[in-house]
Amino acid sequence: MKLSNDYPSLERKPKSKLLSRLFLGVTFLLVLCAGYIVGQSSVTAQNQLDLTEFWQAYNIIENRFVGSVQKDKAEEGALAGLVESIYYPFSSYFPIQKKKDLDTELSGQFEGIGAELTTKDGLTTVVAPLDNSPAQKAGLKAKDVVIKVDDTATEDLTLDEVVALIRGPKDSQVKITIFRQGVDNPIKLKITRSQIQVKSVKYQNLNDGIGYIEVTQFGDDTVELFKQALSQLSKSSLKALIIDLQNNPGGYLNTVAPIVGQFIAPSVIVKERYKDGRVEELRSVETPTLPNIPLYILVNAGSASASEIVAGTFQDYKRATIIGQKTFGKGSVQEIFPLKGGSALRLTIAEWLTPNDRQITKKGIEPDMIVAAEKTAEINPPLNKALELISSTAN
Repeated sequence: MKLSNDYPSLERKPKSKLLSRLFLGVTFLLVLCAGYIVGQSSVTAQNQLDLTEFWQAYNIIENRFVGSVQKDKAEEGALAGLVESIYYPFSSYFPIQKKKDLDTELSGQFEGIGAELTTKDGLTTVVAPLDNSPAQKAGLKAKDVVIKVDDTATEDLTLDEVVALIRGPKDSQVKITIFRQGVDNPIKLKITRSQIQVKSVKYQNLNDGIGYIEVTQFGDDTVELFKQALSQLSKSSLKALIIDLQNNPGGYLNTVAPIVGQFIAPSVIVKERYKDGRVEELRSVETPTLPNIPLYILVNAGSASASEIVAGTFQDYKRATIIGQKTFGKGSVQEIFPLKGGSALRLTIAEWLTPNDRQITKKGIEPDMIVAAEKTAEINPPLNKALELISSTAN
């Protein structure tokens, strides 16, 4: 299940374990020193943090509460509260299962029915079932409103809560009750869950040598699939290329440079500014395969994070025409810190800037050409505008 309103963080992938082993001997002493410094810092922080009232409350609950205390839930709640206290968007605590769900989302594989959901007018609505998915085979259609999952009504549930009810192990069944426009009575569907694999890149060759690539997120498979798409499309004498990033919520930071690098010479792709004021540059290093092809990038308010880096980079270098609506405006970088037991901390560690030092948080990327109409399962107005521009340029 892909959450169209859930914006994954712009994340750094874990560094290579093999590389770490190669340098282990050289850095052993440095690690010991760093460990001592971090340890001392942790002790200092603990001494400065007064948790007297926390433990007082915990003891009262444990001794007087009519029920029993679930210690694992208490630990999760305390950690979540700590992260929430910094009041910074996109930083969060991931319990074990939620961390697994995040990894699953970015891997492109999960167990469920295979449908994209969103919230529309306060209702859980189907954007589209995936091709050949259990949802499609069972008859679920775009614009269906999910009103019940098994025996639970969805009216007062969040999208995340509905998705959690729909997901489940493969070969298990879920009953979904839907309202469909034009049908008087609710429709009940019984769907058998399956292993779903969602490719983050789709492509097709449109008329007259125009290539179209849709990137739905920047995940584990994105760079390889994007290069494969370019290779296949290039076999038919491309005259122009359209890259659709609408509703792409982002993903891994390290997937951006190899993709942008297919179209521009080695250059700065994005800058990261850290807490201490230090600025690091992420550069593309590959030789571009299509350095001169006319390029059109489609974006909307659902294009966030890594999608905005791609659009902002091309815009700064005047390498592409950006078409659609102003993007989401997420100009920060998160890093995943594994915690004991399989949970994790997702923490904002830097803000990112475009190559021309534009800061886009809450501002977004303004398209070169605005198309107000929304993309739906039936129509794609920004794509139509791109095709119109390509046609006019050719003539």
